[in-house]
Amino acid sequence: MLRAESRSTHDFHTRNYPLRIHAGANALTELPRELQRLNISRALILCGKSVRERTGLTQTMQKLAGERITGIFSGISEGAPAECIEDAAAHARALRADALIAVGAGSVIKGARVVAMLLGENQPLQEMATVHREGMPPLSQRLNAPKMPIFNVLTSPSSAQNRGGSAVRYRGSAHHLEFFDPKTRPQAVFWDNDALATAPLSLARSTSFEIYWWSLMCMGSAGSANPLVQASRYHAWHLARRAYPGLGSENHATALIDLCAAALLQNRDEEDGGRPWSCHLLARAAYASAVGVFNHYEAVTQSRGYAAFAPAMIRALGTRAPAVARALGQALGMELAEPMDDAFLAEQVAALVERDFLAQGWRTDLHDCGIPASDAPLLLELALRNFNANHDRMLDQHREAMLAAITQVLAP
Repeated sequence: MLRAESRSTHDFHTRNYPLRIHAGANALTELPRELQRLNISRALILCGKSVRERTGLTQTMQKLAGERITGIFSGISEGAPAECIEDAAAHARALRADALIAVGAGSVIKGARVVAMLLGENQPLQEMATVHREGMPPLSQRLNAPKMPIFNVLTSPSSAQNRGGSAVRYRGSAHHLEFFDPKTRPQAVFWDNDALATAPLSLARSTSFEIYWWSLMCMGSAGSANPLVQASRYHAWHLARRAYPGLGSENHATALIDLCAAALLQNRDEEDGGRPWSCHLLARAAYASAVGVFNHYEAVTQSRGYAAFAPAMIRALGTRAPAVARALGQALGMELAEPMDDAFLAEQVAALVERDFLAQGWRTDLHDCGIPASDAPLLLELALRNFNANHDRMLDQHREAMLAAITQVLAP
């Protein structure tokens, strides 16, 4: 019989979705077979301008798949703005596309999902998006129409690679729209060495830092997760911790594959009931704040926000989650004596996280970004509208502490 304190970690639900992974040298040669398997004859490639103009990747894919590819849309930019998603959907309709091949990192891959939603549902973006209601949990819309198959070709490691949720930038008071439809999960994902080599090192370091960051943050609650989630979290952190410093070295190619695998494990964590995007208070607050800045200020990457808000939220909220703070410190090798004052613990762990991020090449503030501290209340409200982080309105209880931390991150 299970002990009472461990029972909750062994009461869980898990689900699995069919997915094919093709990794390593010449992995893209499997693309024609994947398209043939589903009888795809008019696939549309979605990518960004740099992939189309600065690499030969889309041309290689056209040669491999021949007439099964009907065209290329290269207008998806960072953050997947709503306008370019709508343009991509219109292009797909005009070509009578029967599948989407997303070539890129996070923005293109999550954007492809929303393109499929637009094509399947035939509704405006606003009518498909998650509804945020004052003082109530947000409502994720059910999108029941069939969706065309999606295939994802990564040019950089990304946790967006096989998820069902997406967000796009939107010109309006919300600043971003959120969507969820499990039918937009990809049929196959490609971790091709040559495709991954096309991304500049700066981009690879940025998208991979998101994986590194999430791997670390999930260690804050790994010990209290169910057995399947524990396996994903411990190994994702092992892979990310080992691989991230190898970017740009002679081990660059293997580091990229390891980081792709770590990202896949983070998504498997979610399938197994772990909710990594809201795994504990400190991760929720830092994630939501970073996404708010990313969606409101186009010049600030999500990774930059992650690096800045993690230590700030550990300082601000660590006393409210001391077990989480302790686990984060231990994941980074801190030897923690028992007992320790909660405030002292939070400060020590925040300082350790800062040192680690700085060693990886990431600043832990946004002081140089020109964002006025007076914008902190707006950014707090955007953070509280984040479905993944605040689906149960838990962050609403910590408004004052979060506001103070956001203000400190923006201006000294």
